[in-house]
Parts: sequence; C-alpha cells; structure tokens
Amino acid sequence: MIVMDLEWNRSYDKKPVDEILQIGAVRTDGLTGVITGSFNEYIKPVIHRKFDMGAKKLPDLDLVRASKTSFRAAWEAFLSWCGDETEFAFWGPDDELVIKRNCDYYGIEYKPFPKVWNFQRAFSHAYDGTGKNEMALYRVVTFLGIPDVFDYHNALNDAMYTALVGRWLRQEDLEFVPAPKPKRPRRHRKPAESLNSKPAESAPKTVKPRTRRRRPRRKTPPKTDNK
Repeated sequence: MIVMDLEWNRSYDKKPVDEILQIGAVRTDGLTGVITGSFNEYIKPVIHRKFDMGAKKLPDLDLVRASKTSFRAAWEAFLSWCGDETEFAFWGPDDELVIKRNCDYYGIEYKPFPKVWNFQRAFSHAYDGTGKNEMALYRVVTFLGIPDVFDYHNALNDAMYTALVGRWLRQEDLEFVPAPKPKRPRRHRKPAESLNSKPAESAPKTVKPRTRRRRPRRKTPPKTDNK
C-alpha cells in the first residue's frame, strides 16, 4: 500500500489550479503501519507568482523555492517508485483531484489509481461508527498517543503519520461509505397570474362620507368711542 500526501499553493490569481509543491509518500505492508520505503520530492513552483497564507507557513518552503524539479519529472519519478502497487491511501478526499488538475494543466495523461482509501473517513468510522466526525490529522495523532516528533504540513511527514494511524483501522473501516445526505424538499412557488386573467374581485370597500368642517366665525370686538 502507498500512503501519500501533498502540499500545494492556491494563490490569489485567477488560475484554477492548486499547484503541487511537494509529493511525499511511504510504502507500507497493508494496515500494519510498518514503513518499508519512502518517496519525497519538492517541486519548483511555476504556475502562481505568489504563495497563499497556507503555503507561506510550510516548514520547508525554502526547499520548495530552491527546487529545480518540474512537476512532470516529479510525477514520473513517483509513478516509477510506486511500481505495481494497486492500493493508495490519503488523509481526506481532496488530494487525488488536485493531482488530476495538475496533470491536466501540464498536459500529462492522468490514470486514476486502481484503489483509493480515505483514512480520515475510515478513522471516523472506527471512532464512532458513523463516519461523520472527520478530524484533522494532528488531532488524531494526539488522540492515539503517536509521538509527533516531525513537523506537520510536510508531505512526507504527514504521509508517515497517516500510515501509523492505519494500525487502528480495519478493512471494514476502509470500505465504509456514508449514506447520502437527504435532499431538502423544494419549495413550490405560487404560479404567477396570467396577463389575460382577470384579477380576483374583492369585496367593495365602504367609504365614509366626508363631512365638511366649518370654521368658527371670528368675533369682532365692539366699537368704542375715542372722543
């Protein structure tokens, strides 16, 4: 089994590609957590000019900037290292889609992995049986008491942590598929009245007769003799 992880840059421009900056992976003997090999490659960024806030916090960003390896060369080296492996595992559902988009951007033929496991969802099923409580990798590592001696957000380190979490998983956890969320009923709007239709007749309004108010006559003071 190949357990892998990626680091990428979303940037702020209009190019809809999460540019992969690092590919990290380990080879394991199933769910035993025993690591028998590793792969790590930093990739020279060429798509985006700036790094987003997440990429700026990568612990090995300097190694990414100094890399001369293109994505095409890194991807071909990774596939060669994988050999005939048929099972691949990630922490979460996003990495495989990011790989496909990078391959499409560079004009590389993308062949989906034969079998892909989502260890995040599998651990959630092992934890509470529902698969709904999907936790971050570092929280699961702390919960299981795995020594966190390596920096997170390094693709190789995160792949190793993910492989170690596999020791707590069963095959039924890997194969668990959550039930689809029920669709909300659509609200039916009232049909608009036709232009030719007559408006509904309403009851006639009673109009109170207006009464004219008379202004009071102004009294004039009596005349006095000034003589």
